[in-house]
Amino acid sequence: MSRSPAADLAPLIKLMQAGVPPTRAASELSRVLAIWKTELKDDDEQFQERLSGLAEQMVTGIEEMHEGIAEASDKGKPTLRRILATHEAVLDGVRKAQGAG
Repeated sequence: MSRSPAADLAPLIKLMQAGVPPTRAASELSRVLAIWKTELKDDDEQFQERLSGLAEQMVTGIEEMHEGIAEASDKGKPTLRRILATHEAVLDGVRKAQGAG
């Protein structure tokens, strides 16, 4: 039985919310992409649709975090910056995967 894209992404989302180092999140993204590539080996269009949906979610989240960081005082907010860096690293990985198709 095939897993849903949301189920595949759940561990990645938890890691990103926790503010793990960007390299850790990028490794988890690679794991998810490997699952999707295997599952959709004969359906590149569906694979690209999943990547586009993920990229859209990441962009929205990053924009919201940029707004939150801009509104917050610099004092005591390193976690927000780390979470933002993690999200940006994952978005970069998604964009690279979209180009590699």
